[in-house]
Amino acid sequence: MTTPTGVSIVDIVDRLGMTFLSGGDTVDDARTVSRVTLHEGSGVTQDSAGAVVLGAGLAGSADIATAVKEYGSAGAVALIVREPLAVDESVARAVAEADIALLGMVKDASWLQSASLINEILESGNNGDRTSAADADLFDLANSIAQVLNGPVTIENQSSRILAFSADQAFGDEARKQSVLGHQVPQHYSDRLRSMGYFNKIYGSTLPVFLPGIGPGIRPRVGMRIHAASQILGSIWVILDEEPNELQVKTLVEAAGVAAMSLLRAKLAADSARRLRLGEVITLLSGGTSAKEAAERLGYGRSKANVLAAGFRSGAGASLEAEADVDQLALTLNTYLHQVFPLSVAAAIGGTVYAVIPHTRHQTDDDYVRRIASEFADRSRSEKSVVIGIGATVADVMTLEKSRDEADRALRVLRSTWNSSGRTVARADDVQINSLLLRLSDALADEDETASGPLAVLREYDRTHDINLVDTLRAWLDTFGDIPAAASLVHIHVNTFRYRLKKLAGIAGIDLDDPETRFSLMLQLRLFYPTAL
Repeated sequence: MTTPTGVSIVDIVDRLGMTFLSGGDTVDDARTVSRVTLHEGSGVTQDSAGAVVLGAGLAGSADIATAVKEYGSAGAVALIVREPLAVDESVARAVAEADIALLGMVKDASWLQSASLINEILESGNNGDRTSAADADLFDLANSIAQVLNGPVTIENQSSRILAFSADQAFGDEARKQSVLGHQVPQHYSDRLRSMGYFNKIYGSTLPVFLPGIGPGIRPRVGMRIHAASQILGSIWVILDEEPNELQVKTLVEAAGVAAMSLLRAKLAADSARRLRLGEVITLLSGGTSAKEAAERLGYGRSKANVLAAGFRSGAGASLEAEADVDQLALTLNTYLHQVFPLSVAAAIGGTVYAVIPHTRHQTDDDYVRRIASEFADRSRSEKSVVIGIGATVADVMTLEKSRDEADRALRVLRSTWNSSGRTVARADDVQINSLLLRLSDALADEDETASGPLAVLREYDRTHDINLVDTLRAWLDTFGDIPAAASLVHIHVNTFRYRLKKLAGIAGIDLDDPETRFSLMLQLRLFYPTAL
């Protein structure tokens, strides 16, 4: 019998440990895990051979026992359900008979976190450079530091994402436990460290920096930068009630050097994988023969496919932080889609994340893709709202540029101020009118066309009198003349709104009872002042 060269469920349990998973004490399955999939309802076990199944929605011993039998028969390696594990005699018997591991996921974690973490292990473990070994080295390093300094340890990148942690996190404070559970330091904690200047102190020092007080309920800790040459790669954090002694300082300095080598290797591997995905996505979106060849390399030939265009509602910005946010969105979307569409690929191009989804599964259609996109947008934990435009399904990847164009147009509307409904996912057909108006607005701007008539009069009056009559008019039109609703929209008293409405009608000579006048004004507002309000 040959030993699998990939990642086994034992490897996954070892990496995530008791901090994220429970029930792995007796797991000794050496089978290779091929992917992560979501439980989609009773009897749905297709394509689950070699998979780790996330049992979202499974509750109670009867449901769990049934799922264990079905997925065990289909060849799945493990089933993960949310704690507390309902393991009665029927479940225990099913597990023994089905040759499948049953694991519990801590209640504070999300299914998206589970999928992302496991997929990261699978992707790194299947790379020829054994990035997973480098990751394991970081966990070993964290445990070694914890033994010498006698305090829980995390190793983090520059974005405060947890790369590795020691096994003693139960002795950490609440801030640390939240960080490890989410594999990310919560934003309000990192913002506090930044505002207090601690990151600058740590990154600017060659020695560990002791932080005696960060905030209520947060224990003192030591921060040590990880750097190579002039490049800051991350930091090591140890919860420690007293300043480190000479031996502990030496240990942290040496550990930072070891961590730097691992992080550099991981960074090179990640950059290589990202470049590969980017190249494939660019080739696919270009259409034609090159797209056909790329699809054949990826394993789905000339199958039907469509394009998703994802981004943040507020747009991407040009800062390094904004670029990092988009890169993280690309990684998360790529991981999430792989659960359902294993042959899909996603990458960031500019400020937009594009994903190509091949329709290789029997249930894949436009409605199914829309549901998966909506679930991703809803589950996104980012403080920035994620919006996704969906392109039409094309019969051949050689014409994917058509689907990309539609996805881009839908995304633009979702990002615009015209998305008054706050929707997060749309096809181009859903937002056709707004998309046409945006394109017409662009054309008018290119020709230096400006608003004239009553709207121009109101705009000039607003400019010289520091009042918002244009916004008043827009609110009244958008609410179909409902004055209380319109007043609420512009945050003024109803009587004040009535006064302004009467005032603007007199200043600009507007007959608000005339339907043609109302239509003209609404169209002008959309075309010339789309960002008002």
